[in-house]
Amino acid sequence: MTNTNLFREPNKCCRPVNRRRKINLSFAGCGFNGIYHVGVAVCLKKYAPHLLLNRISGASAGAIAACYLLCDLPVSSVTSDVLELVRLARKRTLGPFSPTFNVQDVLEQGLRKNLPEDAHLRVSGKLHISLTQLPGFRNVIVSRFYSKEDLIRALLASSFVPFFSGSHPPKFNGGYYMDGGFSNNLPTLDENTITVSPFCGETDICPRDDSSQLFHVNFANTSIEVSKQNVHRIIRILYPPKPEVLTKMCMQGFEDTLRFLHNNNMIKCAQYIAVESTFLVSSKLDDDTEEIEHDPECKDCLRQRQEAIGATLPESVRAIFQEAVDAANKGLVNWLFRIPGMKILSFLALPYTLPFEIVYATITK
Repeated sequence: MTNTNLFREPNKCCRPVNRRRKINLSFAGCGFNGIYHVGVAVCLKKYAPHLLLNRISGASAGAIAACYLLCDLPVSSVTSDVLELVRLARKRTLGPFSPTFNVQDVLEQGLRKNLPEDAHLRVSGKLHISLTQLPGFRNVIVSRFYSKEDLIRALLASSFVPFFSGSHPPKFNGGYYMDGGFSNNLPTLDENTITVSPFCGETDICPRDDSSQLFHVNFANTSIEVSKQNVHRIIRILYPPKPEVLTKMCMQGFEDTLRFLHNNNMIKCAQYIAVESTFLVSSKLDDDTEEIEHDPECKDCLRQRQEAIGATLPESVRAIFQEAVDAANKGLVNWLFRIPGMKILSFLALPYTLPFEIVYATITK
């Protein structure tokens, strides 16, 4: 018997049309809430990698997340680095406010270790970093980087919070800058920009809290709903929570992104992604290149969306969080601090221990 499937016309996922619509991404600055962006990144890389082919903007932690995505760094190593940063911040009595903890130094070490030598070539023209210029608090968006060092300086400048990160703002391109979140925390490149924020509000990808949603505050272009949950998230900007809470935040980032992709029909098959990649390359060479239109009846895309229903964080990522949870709960010191009153005693001892920490921090600097 003849197999008619051999002569069946292949599934056509997309066709050219005279319409240009490139989708960009924007990640909000959010401090230690940045673990939410890790969950978003995992979901995008798995179910919508075609959204990572265009321009990505961000401020502070959002800019670092955008840079890592454009450089296609392994999510596992990025997750481990974020959790290590949290561990170093939480192990001190004053947490990240301790004189012996310098968040800028830890960030710089991570950037130098993770970013490839050609990182500036990979992201130049695609990564848009929000900075706040000093003096004047004017917002500046930079997208051209001439070396890896130049890129690192821009990322560190976008993450500098006065007094929390240090007393002297970093220098970049001959000027002084601080956290871009003070002037434009969620830089929107155009009307086709998908915005991402760990704060519940009117952002495209964000948590959806069970609240009235009547009152919103717009801070530096970031919509934040007035709610109890957002108060906790604001506190976490500068003070990281326990690994158990970080795990939930990352999972929520994954689930919120998956919900957005489902609702907007953005989960595509491998064929669509391949055609989209080819289109982007050719469009850079020829401004008259036609856009592509997706076939809503593509069986491969429908199958991909069906498989994504109920998906969760990959086991490899969850294992990294579990290791952090286990490490935070084992050992004599951690056991002692779980005893009621021990944390209070450590704060009462601050008048005696803090001077030594200040002296140590001054000498090492």
